[in-house]
Amino acid sequence: MFDHLSLGVRDLAAARAFYDAFFAPLGAAVASASAKELAYGPGGQAGLFYLYPVSGEQVAGLGAHLAFTADSRVAVDEAYRQAIAHGATAIRAAGPHPDIAPGYYGCVILDPDGNKLEIVAGAMH
Repeated sequence: MFDHLSLGVRDLAAARAFYDAFFAPLGAAVASASAKELAYGPGGQAGLFYLYPVSGEQVAGLGAHLAFTADSRVAVDEAYRQAIAHGATAIRAAGPHPDIAPGYYGCVILDPDGNKLEIVAGAMH
């Protein structure tokens, strides 16, 4: 359904430090980088997730919610740990959350620009 996703960030260099650490356990890396755009993809190939520098009021006040798939619970835990270490705010700690779904294992964080990121390794339904 999706070709790619993009988010605006206040500081592209700071966002790169955050997303490099966040995506590493999920198997994604920088696919291309310039002063105007940063793209990530599986294994650093084809850009599927883009970051663009914006200023002030251009960043959505309520942010976005993006959910990423992890290959394992260990990857969820590591991505969560890296996100928190690089300035994320915890909304739902990494772990089982049967209130969401019986097999759900994941977490939700806010990135430094206020975007809500979820990482899931386990059934949502």
